[in-house]
Amino acid sequence: MVCSRGKSMARAIAIGLLLWSSALSLWAKNDAIKARDAKLIRQVQEISVSQLDLALPSVSFEKWLHVEAGADAEFHWEVNDGGEQTRTARGHDFPMCVEAQADMKDRRTIVVSIAVGTFKKGAFGKPTANFAQLVTPNTTIDLHDLSDMPAALIRTHTPGPVEIAE
Repeated sequence: MVCSRGKSMARAIAIGLLLWSSALSLWAKNDAIKARDAKLIRQVQEISVSQLDLALPSVSFEKWLHVEAGADAEFHWEVNDGGEQTRTARGHDFPMCVEAQADMKDRRTIVVSIAVGTFKKGAFGKPTANFAQLVTPNTTIDLHDLSDMPAALIRTHTPGPVEIAE
């Protein structure tokens, strides 16, 4: 009986150590992914938007996005697969993209995805615009070029009520 109890205790300790080791490994991996993502987001924010679309000025992508969306917009940045895993079979080397989303006060949203590499190979090459969209309460407009954004914003703008002073 003592021998069986000792084996059970040793097994429980071994399982506990294995779980602890796995959790520690996942925690370290998660920190590495967070650091990679933060670095990629910063690089995309700082890239000249003219490198993504020759028709645009030589200002940072982040500054361009702030001008287009307006100062009161809420900005969200993330690294993702550019929507590819929902359309492609497993085992594929999915693109690695930095996605910027600007939620404007008038319920329109600018979404821009910049391809920076792949998840298997990492970041490499020249970043390129993967896609750009203007999402309104009524429709989603896919934009061919980033330089199409200003016209799309003008076309979809609904002026608010005009206040008349008494």
